[in-house]
Order: sequence, then structure tokens, then C-alpha cells
Amino acid sequence: MDHGKLCAAAADALAAAPASFQPDVVVGFDGFTDRIVDVVATRASTTSFTPMRTIRELGDKIVAAAGKSSNYELVVKQTKIGGNGPIMANALCASGCRVTAIGVLGEGAIEPVFKPLTERAARIISLGAPCNTDALEFHDGKIMLVKPAALDLVTWPRLLERCGGIDGLKALLRGAAGIATVNWTMTLGMTEIWRRLAAEVLPGLRQDRPLWFVDLADPNKRTIDDVRAGMETLTLLQKHVDVVLGVNEAEAAQVLGAFGERWESALGELGAAQKACTVLRQRLGIAWVICHMVKSAAVAGADSAVAAEGFFEPNPTITTGAGDHFNAGFLMARLARLDPAHCIQIGAATSGHYVRTGQSPTRTQLVEFLRRHT
Repeated sequence: MDHGKLCAAAADALAAAPASFQPDVVVGFDGFTDRIVDVVATRASTTSFTPMRTIRELGDKIVAAAGKSSNYELVVKQTKIGGNGPIMANALCASGCRVTAIGVLGEGAIEPVFKPLTERAARIISLGAPCNTDALEFHDGKIMLVKPAALDLVTWPRLLERCGGIDGLKALLRGAAGIATVNWTMTLGMTEIWRRLAAEVLPGLRQDRPLWFVDLADPNKRTIDDVRAGMETLTLLQKHVDVVLGVNEAEAAQVLGAFGERWESALGELGAAQKACTVLRQRLGIAWVICHMVKSAAVAGADSAVAAEGFFEPNPTITTGAGDHFNAGFLMARLARLDPAHCIQIGAATSGHYVRTGQSPTRTQLVEFLRRHT
């Protein structure tokens, strides 16, 4: 379908969702304080500097410093809510979902940086103190310098302790239309949590099949055996829920490689993404796979696969959290039972609004954004 017509159709479909559509969603389990950072290229005064525009510019300087030494001035532009879970949860709240956010959000009291989420979420459950990230942003990407030690707290015993045991987890998940477990890569306890949920909580819990969203968050640092084990655990969840795996291009290529497949670059961006989604869905035996890229996205389900252009912004206000916003938009739209093509367009619009404004959009703002691109 023509991009403008697809935007119009997605806008109409979303606008038709009743105001009473406020699905319950549970999101976990990470949490970060994100510092959004510029790397200084040249400084003219105490208040004026030129930032490095590209990752290559910084990379070349680092390579040239080998065997010597160098320093790089970092300017913090913003300190904000961070972590795949809190960012996705906050975006879901903005779009009208009733969210229970579980994660490392503060010990004793919720950290002030998470105030936007605590003001919107229906419930907050903290597993401990948050992690920290310095996000170095450039025009061609970002470098995330992560201090994830607090994620060692995200374990099955800690989840039971903070959520009221097996009965508490059952109560949480029994009423949820959607569940999102994100940042598998840095959450080393996630695979075990999935296994225990599939074995001890989900069997016989409910008659319907909620959506269960999974985000990997750059599995390149995990071993191939770890990736295979994690992905194979999704088939255990799929017995009880409809699993949605969300990946970007790099993540898709990494998971494909773990199963002896490859990213088909010769098919072009749209074709390669659509093929990757189809292959991964079939190999893993799950309900949905989506692939979001900078300029486009694709989705594969049991009946079809589709890809579409998105809303590329060459001069974004922010990029950290763009993928989490795509995921939130897709999940919200799918919970509304919209067409898969409309879901990826709404996901792209959620991300597109966010990178332009730095704000998570409401459903009304999403409809307006889509209609501006018809």
C-alpha cells in the first residue's frame, strides 16, 4: 500500500478505538538512569561548543590515541528515565494503557528520575536500585556506556519476594492483556524467569492468550549458546501466550546467525526485514516477529508478513528510547486488534513523534502525526 494511504488507514483505525480501551499491561524488569550526552569536538567558550557529529569522528580519535592517551569532554544534555522497561512502560501509559511496571527502580523509595512513570502507572514494583547509562548521541547512531550491575538483582527469587510469591504473580498476570519482558541481554536471570513462569505460573492460569512481548536489546555480547537457549525458551511461553519478539536489524541478524540463517541484504531493507521476520517466526514457533529499523519496519504472523516505510528524522531531538517507543506503539495497537500493517505503522509513528519531540505521544497525538503524513 502507498505510504500515505497506509498512514491514513492506520490513523482511522486507531481513532476508532473507543476511549474505554485501556488494556492492562505488565512490563519488566530493568531500570536505568539515562544521561544523554554530547561529546565535544571543539569548545569556543564556557557556554559554546561544537559536538562530534558522527561515531566515526569519535572512533578515529580513539584509534589515533592508541599507544598514547587522550581525553574527551562529555556534556550532559538531559538526565531522564532509562531502561527498556521503564521507557516502554512510560510510552504505554501515554497511549492509554494501565501499566504495572516492575524493575530496578529504587531501593526504599522510587528514584526521582522515574517520576514521569510513577505518576502515570497503575502500580510500581521495585526489585532494587537502578542501573546507570551514559548515552553518547551522534547523528549516525549512539554509543551506550552501561553500568548494569543492579540487574544481577533481577532473579526468580527476588521476583517472587517483591511480587507476593507465586500467588502474587498469578494475580498480576491473570488480568493482563499484555506482558512485556525486555532487555534480555543484560538481564542474565531472564531465561530462568521465563522458564519458571512457563512451568509454575502460566499453566492453567487463564483461558485466553495474552500477548507476551520480548525485546532482546543487542544480544551480541551474549554467547550463541545463550541466544539459542533464550530463544528456545520462548517456545515454552508460546504454549500459554502469544509471544511477540521485537528486534532491530542487528538483533535480527544475530538471532538468525545463531540458528544458521542470515540477513538477506540482497533483498533490500524492506525485503530483508520481511524475510527475517518470517524465518525467525517459523524457526522459533512463536506468534509474531517484528523488525524495526531507522527508516522502515516489518512484521510476520501466522497468516502473512508485511513491511512498510516509517518516519525517518535526519535531525532527531533524541534517539535513546526510539526502539522502545516503537515496541510500545506496536503492542498497544495489537492489543486493540488492529491490522498488523497498521500496528507497525503506529509503532513507527510512536517512535517518530518521540524522536522529534522527546515526548511519549498520546493516542490523539499519534492520530494527528499519522494524518500529517498522508
